[in-house]
Amino acid sequence: MSELKKRITDDMKSAMKAKDKQALKAVRMILEAIKQKEIDERIELDDAQVMTVIQKMV
Repeated sequence: MSELKKRITDDMKSAMKAKDKQALKAVRMILEAIKQKEIDERIELDDAQVMTVIQKMV
């Protein structure tokens, strides 16, 4: 798992603990997009590819 993806997953856990629904929703959307890209290409994304997915979302 890339370092950036791990950090995003940790952010999701923090948002859950803080009961921050908006942050949790945003982080889940990001992770969903990353996971979809990994499934489509059948690879595990590195940090640069994860960043590309996030940039396309914005």
